[in-house]
Amino acid sequence: MNKVFICSPYKGDTKKNLEKAIEYCKIADEYCKLPIAPHVYFTRVFPEEGWRARHVGMIWGKDLMQYCSEIWIFCNELTEGMIEEIAEAKKLGLNMKFFNVIEEEINFENYLIHTEIGPAYRRVIAEYYGDSYHPAGGCAECRSCSKEHGVRVKDEDDRESTDVSIPRGIFDWIFHRK
Repeated sequence: MNKVFICSPYKGDTKKNLEKAIEYCKIADEYCKLPIAPHVYFTRVFPEEGWRARHVGMIWGKDLMQYCSEIWIFCNELTEGMIEEIAEAKKLGLNMKFFNVIEEEINFENYLIHTEIGPAYRRVIAEYYGDSYHPAGGCAECRSCSKEHGVRVKDEDDRESTDVSIPRGIFDWIFHRK
């Protein structure tokens, strides 16, 4: 049976996020896939929150990922843990499928019209499909204009710049590591 790694938020409203993760596992089952959702399992082993529980859960989850043929990502915006899991999936060469929180599949043909997804998630999708990244999804007229897009953040030298609200270089690190 094909195994699929379920990547979805845990941080924040953990009770609601675990319920959603269980729903995502049921979707995988409908496609005859064995869902691997470490945040559903390991939060039972380590019910307390803290850096040790998170660290061990991430290590165990990434170890299980090597037995999967693909990763399904469910969110409207990425969390730090999800970014780590996506980096590991890229390193392992897993196929990726993208979904929003209401379980609609997002692919290259429709990711620009999904305005509910945040800039970091949009960039992961664009990079996976080999599209040049536009923080705002590109302009309707050309998708490659030179207008400024994105939000104002500080760069490493504490200068204001136009970029998405995530650390600079994280996507190069995820998608171009050897």
